[in-house]
Amino acid sequence: MGSIQSRCVVVSLAGLMAGSMLFAAEDQVAAASGEVTEDAALKHARELIAHGQFEEARKAFEEMVHADQQARGAQDAKTLSDRVELALACGKAGDYIKAESDLRDLLAIYNRRLGPDHKETLRCRTALARLLYDASRPTEAGEEYRRVLDSEVRVLGTDNIEVARTRHGLGDALGMTGKYGEAIEQFRQAQDVFDRVLGEENFETLLNRSNLALVQAENREFDAAEKGLKAILTIRERLNGPNDLSVLMTCFQLGRVLGGAKRFDEAMTFANRAEAGLRSALKPDDSKVIEAEGLCNQIRTDMAPAAKVPPPVVLK
Repeated sequence: MGSIQSRCVVVSLAGLMAGSMLFAAEDQVAAASGEVTEDAALKHARELIAHGQFEEARKAFEEMVHADQQARGAQDAKTLSDRVELALACGKAGDYIKAESDLRDLLAIYNRRLGPDHKETLRCRTALARLLYDASRPTEAGEEYRRVLDSEVRVLGTDNIEVARTRHGLGDALGMTGKYGEAIEQFRQAQDVFDRVLGEENFETLLNRSNLALVQAENREFDAAEKGLKAILTIRERLNGPNDLSVLMTCFQLGRVLGGAKRFDEAMTFANRAEAGLRSALKPDDSKVIEAEGLCNQIRTDMAPAAKVPPPVVLK
C-alpha cells in the first residue's frame, strides 16, 4: 500500500485546513489597537491561505506589510508580526527560499530584541519549523520544533495548549523521518492536553488524533490506528453529516490503513465511499478525487494475488 502517512492525501488536506491556525490563538491586532480595517484585512488574508489561494494571500500580506511600514515603521511589532505571516504565505506559494530567508532575519530580530524565550520569538521559530516541514526538510523542522518545545516547557510547563501544539508539529516531523515511536509519544502527550483543554470534538483535537492514527499505522499498529480513525469518523458524522468533506477524508484514511493491514474487503468499502463522495463533491481532476481513485485501484491490485493463489500441488 506504500507509506500511509507520507502518501495520504488527508495529511496534505489537514495542513491546508490548518494553514491559518498557526497564529489563531494569538491574534493581537484588533485587541491591541481596535483597528477594524486592519483586523478585517488580516482575517481575509488568512482565509485565502485556508482556501488554498496562496498567491492571492501572498499579495494581500504584501499590501498589509507595506501599509504597516508606511504607518508604523519597519521595526513596529505589528509590522514584524505581519512579515512573519507574509513569509508563511510565500512558503505556501512555493517560494521556500525567500520565506526561509525572511523568517531567519525576523528570528534574529526577535532574539536580539525580546530574547529566545519570548512568545513572539517562539512564534517566529514555530513558523520557521512549519516552513521547513512544508519544504520537505523534516529533520531541520524537528530541530526547530524541539527548540521551541524546550523553551515552552521551561516557561509554560507541560500542561499547556501551546506546548501541545508544538508537540503536534514535532510529531509530524518525526513521523516524516520514520521515527514512528517518538512521533507516537509526542502525539499522545499532545492528545491528553487537547482532549482536556479543547474537548474531543475540537478541530485541533481531531487533527492530532488523526495524525496519531496515521503514524500508528506506519508503525504497523493497525488495530490502534483503526480504533482512532473510527472514533474520529463517528464524531465527524455526528457533527457534520455523512457527506461532509472531513468525513469522506476520514473514510479515505480508513481505506488506506485497512488496506495496509490486508483487510481488503473492509478497506474497499471505505475507499469506495470516499471516492464516490469526493467525486460528487469536487471536480473530477481535483487531487483528492484522483488520490481516492488511486487508492481503490491499489486495493483491487493488492486483492488480486490473494484471490488467485493456486492450490498447493500434492506430489504422489
